[in-house]
Amino acid sequence: MRRSAIAVLLSLAVTSSGARVRAQSPEGPSIALAEALFQQGRKLLDEQRYAEACTKLAESQRLDPKLGTLLNLAVCHEKEGKIATAWAEYTSAASLARGKGQKDREQFARDHVAELRKQLAYVVLRMEAPPAGLGMKLDDKPIDVAALNVPLPIDPGKHTVTVVAPGKRAWTGEVTVPSQPGEIPVVIPALEDAPPPPAQVAPPPPEPLPPPISPTKPPPAEPPLPAPTGPSASAVLMVTGFGGGGAALLVGAVTGIVTLAKASEILPNCNGSSCPGQANALATATTLANVSNIGFGVAVLGLGVGIAGIALAPKREHAPPPAVSVTPLLGPGVLGLRGTF
Repeated sequence: MRRSAIAVLLSLAVTSSGARVRAQSPEGPSIALAEALFQQGRKLLDEQRYAEACTKLAESQRLDPKLGTLLNLAVCHEKEGKIATAWAEYTSAASLARGKGQKDREQFARDHVAELRKQLAYVVLRMEAPPAGLGMKLDDKPIDVAALNVPLPIDPGKHTVTVVAPGKRAWTGEVTVPSQPGEIPVVIPALEDAPPPPAQVAPPPPEPLPPPISPTKPPPAEPPLPAPTGPSASAVLMVTGFGGGGAALLVGAVTGIVTLAKASEILPNCNGSSCPGQANALATATTLANVSNIGFGVAVLGLGVGIAGIALAPKREHAPPPAVSVTPLLGPGVLGLRGTF
């Protein structure tokens, strides 16, 4: 426990000695700088400017550790009133002097160790059931958990104790150490549980992007136009052919019958090839005969057009083939045609 306390005090002494510069190689410029700092520190120490002198000597010792520099630094801290720091430095110097066989320096250091031990103040960190992962700091310097309940030599003045642990709230306390010797207990309370981290709200899913339009993909085809609702060409041909043919057939039949009637009236009055007095009747019969022949010719043509319409009509599955019939209507007071298509 004594060695642990000395290590803590030496660590704190380096921190309190002032700003530290970047470490360099122990050769070349660092040695020259360490010597210059030592000379400045000795001069300031003789002038009783202890705070400035301790800073220079501490940096010189860091750059180029030497027993003589360490002893001067211990004297400087003792004069500055940092009893615990000086005690730790004298203790370390005594061990170094013994290893080097320098009995005079060893005895000088041990005399000061014995004298300063009577003036030491101690801080005792106490904590019941320390949680797992406990971490402690004394003046921003890490302290091992093993230092709990161990009297730690400490310089007079204000000091800060910080305790942390996983899942717990950090605790910070201050302790004021007087110049008189004695032990100062610091009771660290049970750490409170840290609040759970705020729940992270998942961001809304991004809106789906429209599918890319391929430059080679043809545009969508427009819907087909509705089929016309009027009669088809084949229906027109059938109606025109059969209707016109039927009418022409009717005309040809009627004029043929009339021609036959006229002929029956004229023939009894004819003698051979001449028919005296029947010139007008003969001309009328001839005209009717021509009309009848034309009517029958048109009827034949209309029949052909109607048949062509049947041939051009679209085929329908399971539909009966189209039938065309023309029936003459003859009777008392009736003369006409009836057809089905």
